[in-house]
Amino acid sequence: LFDRCGEEVVLRGINKMIIWTDIDGVPSCAEIARTGANAVRMVWLMEGTPAQLDEAIDNCVEAGLIPLIELHDGIGDWSMLPALVDWWTSAEVLAVIAKHRRHLLINIGNEVGDASVTDDEFREGYQEAVQRMRAAGIHCPLVIDGTDWGKNIDVLQSEGPALIAADPDHNLIFSIHMWWPRMWGYTEQTVIDEIAESVAMELPLMVGEFGNRWNMTPSGQIPYLTILEQTDLQDVGMFPWEWGPGNHPQTWLDMTADSTYDTLFGWGLEVSVTDEHSIANTAVRPYSMVTGRCASPALRRPGGRLIPAP
Repeated sequence: LFDRCGEEVVLRGINKMIIWTDIDGVPSCAEIARTGANAVRMVWLMEGTPAQLDEAIDNCVEAGLIPLIELHDGIGDWSMLPALVDWWTSAEVLAVIAKHRRHLLINIGNEVGDASVTDDEFREGYQEAVQRMRAAGIHCPLVIDGTDWGKNIDVLQSEGPALIAADPDHNLIFSIHMWWPRMWGYTEQTVIDEIAESVAMELPLMVGEFGNRWNMTPSGQIPYLTILEQTDLQDVGMFPWEWGPGNHPQTWLDMTADSTYDTLFGWGLEVSVTDEHSIANTAVRPYSMVTGRCASPALRRPGGRLIPAP
């Protein structure tokens, strides 16, 4: 992923269900920014107005964060994909996208489709969705979740290259939701191997969601610290779920008590601040987001990375 100035960006941000809490992103965006995050993945629904979305994006950008908007209406329902594209390509929403196109990432649909969606259906459905959105004038990076409620990384690895080839802009990111507890056979090694495989094939991958556990049983544990470590070591974007409060009945997923930085606790404090591979210790904000202008060549590191802005 590169910003408008050509700077490489590794997304290290946090999910926030703003559509159900602070719909304008206040105070969450500014509080999330205190972690050092460079992005926020904002939950949205079609019932939210374009004006409300515009205000939320404004507040996100003002806080120095890259806005990634995910549309939540089609969760688990493959038949909803065309309706999601209808919403994105409506005149009022297109106007919001055009205003924020320099900074915006669009997650076409959150976890669209269950485990019954075939690889062919996934490829054909998203190929049509991407082409419709490009034809409507949307040219920002588009983010695509895996099937099986976002958990299927195999379909991203098998169909991702064909989808990139079919995108007129060749500007896609694939998002795996690592709801991968031990009870379903997932381990630390699974995380290591799947991220390594994706990187080796040069798949533009991010971990769009992960938590500390699926349930409160010992086998419900998710290797979240391995996810945090491997995304850092492999320069893969990641967004823990979720800033909180508001996760019901999975209250253990709340990272804060009241949406403020000062109430970070438990696993949320680890992934945000205290762990070696936490957001605070690894995230770099693009120079263009910090200053509003492109960096001079003298600030560039080998490989295109920029020196972190003071």
